[in-house]
Amino acid sequence: MASKIVYNENLQKLNTFKVEASAEAFLAINSIDELEILFSEISKYNEKLVIGGGSNLLFAGDYSGLVIYPQLFGIEKTNETQDNIYLRVAASENWHDFVTACLKNNYFGIENLALIPGTVGAAPVQNIGAYGVEIERFIESVECFDLQENEHIIFNHSECEFAYRESRLKNAGQGRYLVCYVNFILNKIATPVLSYAPLKKLSEDLARNQKEATPKNVYDWVCKLRKEKLPDPFVLANAGSFFKNPTVSSDKFVKLKNQFPNIVGYPDKSDEKIKVAAGWLIDNAGLKGKRVGNVAIHEQQALVLVNFGEMQGSKILDLACDVMQKIKSLYGIVLEPEVRVLGIDLAERSKLIK
Repeated sequence: MASKIVYNENLQKLNTFKVEASAEAFLAINSIDELEILFSEISKYNEKLVIGGGSNLLFAGDYSGLVIYPQLFGIEKTNETQDNIYLRVAASENWHDFVTACLKNNYFGIENLALIPGTVGAAPVQNIGAYGVEIERFIESVECFDLQENEHIIFNHSECEFAYRESRLKNAGQGRYLVCYVNFILNKIATPVLSYAPLKKLSEDLARNQKEATPKNVYDWVCKLRKEKLPDPFVLANAGSFFKNPTVSSDKFVKLKNQFPNIVGYPDKSDEKIKVAAGWLIDNAGLKGKRVGNVAIHEQQALVLVNFGEMQGSKILDLACDVMQKIKSLYGIVLEPEVRVLGIDLAERSKLIK
């Protein structure tokens, strides 16, 4: 049976914050052909949102537009060389399950990204990253459906315009490009990445026991760290890291270091910039564990906002704004949300990031 657009759809089960919100219109699809068939109906909506796992969204109110919920599955090996494996992966595949399957098949490189919630299709949009690895390193191209032009389009790596937690698909392409498949190039030769600070203990332990690091070591260690520090969204509603790590000039960081000797920062890709750990800023400001009603800053990870049963996403947004105001007044740094905030008008949204 062909899919059809339905109205006033409840989105509570499709966002990991578990807040109540409704979509003006909603379309679940099982094939890209359905998008072509329904293009004239889809085109009636100026605002469009593609939802995968719903793990990087906060609905601060109802969504005035069309929500598209793709259900596209499948993993295909497209090429293989002595050193690399090429995989074409459908957008709705679970990300962590994909990472696990790659490790079992001796396809390496993305083990540092284990246990990140969400789908494969969301990975290039957000340019997900963790423990010293960003996914863009392993993406050859992204196959999309252009919801504006009613055509299939493939963006090669450079055309994706990847940056820190950003991409062409997230910025100008938000609501226009629906990710259908992601083409990955993974390694057949293991080269574990242990440079990120939380993995140094693993490196030290292995060296002490005269053992070589393996992708399985890294995968297990990352899973252990994430389970210890980050709440499971299926147990305690959250959307992972709510804020990006801000970038400041080297001069600004020196001044901050003089005032706060223990501040945590590391060089950005630009030698002139320093990326500051947002979690440290929030923790040092005494905000970790702060609770207002049924929403709170997690007790173990200051970057994560958690929901103990609040139905209004606006209450979570209020707490986020309180955090941002405190950080700005204390350090002179403006935090930006990593989570996409929806259901508020542009004027209200602009207040969030200024």
